[in-house]
Amino acid sequence: MSRMLIADDQDGIRTMLAQVFTNMGVDVDTAQDGISAWEFLEREQYDLVLLDMNMPRMFGHEVLRRMREKPLDTPVMIMTAFGEEAVIEEVRRLGITAQFEKPFDIYGMIEKVKEVLKI
Repeated sequence: MSRMLIADDQDGIRTMLAQVFTNMGVDVDTAQDGISAWEFLEREQYDLVLLDMNMPRMFGHEVLRRMREKPLDTPVMIMTAFGEEAVIEEVRRLGITAQFEKPFDIYGMIEKVKEVLKI
């Protein structure tokens, strides 16, 4: 079974995504902020991380930077409500699998997740 971490500070988005991917047979953990996401990543292994860029307590790009420094080469898909170019360039340099602008196309995201997780 594939494992995924979903990190987003918006309860509705986090809950909806967790339900969609759980229904697809993915084992899902969720984090409501960057610190919680990092704590999950320090103790668990994931096949994919879905990471919001703008979260409290630690921004998504800082979580990604820490992952790559560790190094954790887990595929990461980012979600962002704003396209701040400097941040987007940084996460691309650090290595992301996909980028989704909020509001995102859930069907496009599902297809990309299926591709990455091979389901």
